[in-house]
Parts: sequence; structure tokens; C-alpha cells
Amino acid sequence: MPHISNKKLNPENLDNLLLQLVKMIDTIGTERKSEVLFKEFFTETEATMFAKRLAIIFMLSEGMSGPYISDVLFVSPSTVDLAHLNYENGKYQYLIKIIKKNNKSIWGVIESFISNSVSAQVGKRRMAWMDKLEEKHNKKIFKY
Repeated sequence: MPHISNKKLNPENLDNLLLQLVKMIDTIGTERKSEVLFKEFFTETEATMFAKRLAIIFMLSEGMSGPYISDVLFVSPSTVDLAHLNYENGKYQYLIKIIKKNNKSIWGVIESFISNSVSAQVGKRRMAWMDKLEEKHNKKIFKY
């Protein structure tokens, strides 16, 4: 996990730096340039952390359980619990709107996590849950 120095920046200076980061990202332009900036700027650990956080929020918005999300994404239950608390408190409202607009592409990625993590030997309750998700997304999740 990335760590932040114990030496704190002045809150005003930190806000100004964060604003500059947002402005820089805002002016990127094309998807390809965004990808290059992302790979140059963030470490592999940071990129993984952000990607998993996005997946957690997406899966929560789809009604998946915390333990299931933890198992599929290989994150701690406490990480999912914290995201769930923030989700329930409305912290991710803007992000959820973006997720909804990109639902099909995000779902395609999450689908591979699900189909790779659930064995063919599943119980009736899990099968019913998967059938419900498949029906909702009009897409086959299991590759029998």
C-alpha cells in the first residue's frame, strides 16, 4: 500500500497541488494520452489500488456482497467494508453516474473476475444470484 509521509503539507498548499493535478488530468484530451499519463505518473501499486477501488464501487452498485467482492478482487474485508460505508453514505454519487454510463465496458471486465473466481460446483443460492445478474445485464456470466 502506498504510504504518505508523516510530515504534513499546509492544507492550503495541498489543496492547490491537488487542484493542479486535477487540471493536468482535465487537459489530457484523448484516451491514449490518458493511458500514457496514467502509466507514467502512477506506480503499479497505485494503479492497482485505484483499479480495485473502482471495481469495488462498481460491484457494490450492482448489489454484490462484501465477502464476495473481497474474494473476487483479493482485497481485505475491511477495505470492502470501508468502501461500502462510504457508498451507503453517498460518497460516490458522481462516480456512480460515470460507472452507469460505462456499465457495459466495466461489466465486461468484472465478468471475467466473476467467471474465473466461481467454480462450476456452485450451490443453488449462488446460481440463483448469478442467474439474476445475467438476466439484469442480458449477458451470460458463466461459461459452462
